[in-house]
Amino acid sequence: MDFNEIPYDWLEPATLLEVKPNYSNTGILPYPTKALLVGHKLATGSLQPGNIVEVTRAEEGIALFGLGSIGAEQVAAFRKANGTSPLYVTAAADAAGAVKASGTITFVGAVPQATLLYFKIAGRPIRFTANPADTVSVMAAALAAAITADTANVVTATSALGVVTCTARNGGELGNGIDLRVDAAASPVPSGLTVTVIDMAGGAGNPVLQTVLDVLANTWFTDVISPWADATNMAALAEWLRVRYQATSKLDVHGYVAKRGSYGGLGTFGMLTNSPNLTAMGLNRSPTSPWVLSAAVAGLCAFHLTNDPARQLRSLVVPGVEAPAPADQFTDSEQNLLLNKGICTFDHLSDGSTVISRIITTYKTSSLGILDRAWLDIMTPKTLSRIRYDWSAYVSLQYPRSKLVDDESSAAFASRFDDDEDAGSAVVTPRRMHASWGARCKLYGEKVWIENVQATVKASVFQRSSDDRNRLESRQQIKIVGNLMVLAGSLEFQV
Repeated sequence: MDFNEIPYDWLEPATLLEVKPNYSNTGILPYPTKALLVGHKLATGSLQPGNIVEVTRAEEGIALFGLGSIGAEQVAAFRKANGTSPLYVTAAADAAGAVKASGTITFVGAVPQATLLYFKIAGRPIRFTANPADTVSVMAAALAAAITADTANVVTATSALGVVTCTARNGGELGNGIDLRVDAAASPVPSGLTVTVIDMAGGAGNPVLQTVLDVLANTWFTDVISPWADATNMAALAEWLRVRYQATSKLDVHGYVAKRGSYGGLGTFGMLTNSPNLTAMGLNRSPTSPWVLSAAVAGLCAFHLTNDPARQLRSLVVPGVEAPAPADQFTDSEQNLLLNKGICTFDHLSDGSTVISRIITTYKTSSLGILDRAWLDIMTPKTLSRIRYDWSAYVSLQYPRSKLVDDESSAAFASRFDDDEDAGSAVVTPRRMHASWGARCKLYGEKVWIENVQATVKASVFQRSSDDRNRLESRQQIKIVGNLMVLAGSLEFQV
């Protein structure tokens, strides 16, 4: 027997019982899901760069990042999709010299009668009443006033000579993804009036994400959302994720980033990285801003993949994300090609909502440049992270101070349980550790995270190092469960 509290040479008559847990039959250990949202702040936001705080309510993002900031919208989007997972936020301000994106809405003509004109600015509904006597300057001023009245909007607006100029509150490339449009679905523009929209453009100079990542150091996070999709920040994020996933780090974290773009633009975006730990996504001309899309999807992933890391996310509605117009939606063929370029895909319902089709990673090729689907779906790294965390935590609990001996040694024989994982933890052998692995795999199989449990456990190997008697080495095999993604059949009629 091994005791932690009772001395072996205690002679005074007594009944001594030390109380301690036995972890041999413990179930799957709780997974400490913890999401981090990197938000783009305004000067009015109270959160200083370098600080990390927990957020429980959507409205907290307003104070932390500033009313009308991108960061505030990110927080609201995550919390709309996920109200329970722990969410922490950190901030970055505009880069020095950042240029703010701008776009225009131009009025020409007049309305034949009093008409309510509908617009969407950054996905937010804006409307005003135009009268027959209104000049284009009056209408432009009315729209600018309506936009200005929406103080939570991510743009400001001014007008002159029938032209409304919308300018992003935050500087940088992100502003180029803000959508400006006439809301023709709510009400078409009446005859006699023409409204021309010039998309937001000209934004330049994103914050440096690496500065934010350096602050995180060894802090545990399972999901991180970044709003910046430029090549430099994407590369920095992919490398940071890679290092944290290594065996010596064991700080598994998955990244999410989105971009607004056409098929060609998103394809180029997906090819920027080749990471099994990074998910990239985008829509073509959705009224919803891309940082809302990434935060909402990350919220769904954090919730559902904590419940079951091996189950696909298809058909889940992405709250707060509006579908592009039918003409701007990708075809099935384009969706398939985007998946091959590392971009997630979405479907759209008749009510204008957006649902997940397939959430993948940007991993496409091996280190030798060979096409490889080993890490295609997000469920693969998420399931592996969950199993690695559970196994590591279990071994730490079950064998915290164990001595290591060979299977056939006298010490192993003396323990009498050298092939039983329920044995005491003072001595461990390769065979006993193998038995523990088999027991954990049985649980993973019952959760349907893995399949072919008996075969993979049998194929697993545990052996003592020939060079270091304190080192137990293993090659642990698992087969992650599949998901029904494609049903390919031949429908044959008899003649």
